[in-house]
Amino acid sequence: MSTERFARRRRSERLRLARRVVLALSATVAVGALVWVVWFSSWLAVSSVEVEGTSALDPAEVEAAAQVPQGRPLARVDVTGVEERVRALPLVESVDVGRSWPRTITVEVVERTAVAWIMADGAIRGVDRFGAVFRDYPEPPPVTAVEVSTDDPRRRQQALESLGSVLAELRSADPGLVGQIASASAESQDSVTFRLVDGRTVRWGSAEAGEDKLTVLTALLASVQASEYDVSAPEQPTTRG
Repeated sequence: MSTERFARRRRSERLRLARRVVLALSATVAVGALVWVVWFSSWLAVSSVEVEGTSALDPAEVEAAAQVPQGRPLARVDVTGVEERVRALPLVESVDVGRSWPRTITVEVVERTAVAWIMADGAIRGVDRFGAVFRDYPEPPPVTAVEVSTDDPRRRQQALESLGSVLAELRSADPGLVGQIASASAESQDSVTFRLVDGRTVRWGSAEAGEDKLTVLTALLASVQASEYDVSAPEQPTTRG
């Protein structure tokens, strides 16, 4: 190879290397600029909060509880912390917080829904499907009245959870039966009992095997005249009176 050809080849290699270096530096600068824009600049900073899904709740109350820092870069907002603060509101069952680029935090709320009501501390209070006692009502809402006959806090909460779960399942599976329930009670998680509007009693038991219990109870109500129906063990139901 001649000296001139060797020199041209070396110059070409140096140019290719220089181009690669320039491209690498350009990419690094671009990435750095993007990181700065997203994480530190005011161009993508929070300027608004959008609250969705509220009915009983005032969106302003949700926004106040969220404590979203205005002016902070959107990427640096602690959405988990926002969710925890909103979830602490008594009427909130669940919440999903997201970023809506370029400058908005969205707060999507699912409110608790009463499946029953209970008298607590002299007030009419709603009970949701998880047994949470979550809000006051000026008068009884159009859901089942419940009573828990235990003073033990742990047993009381377990009884409420069973009542909420059972009534929520029945509201979904057989609204007609729920309409026949005048009231429900429990003293433990395994002792849910209904009093029907015609005076008959249903011993439901725990929240387990709800589908089987409903099938058995429906058949018994239609075929057996009795004052009490016990489907707590659906494979061995009993009646009395």
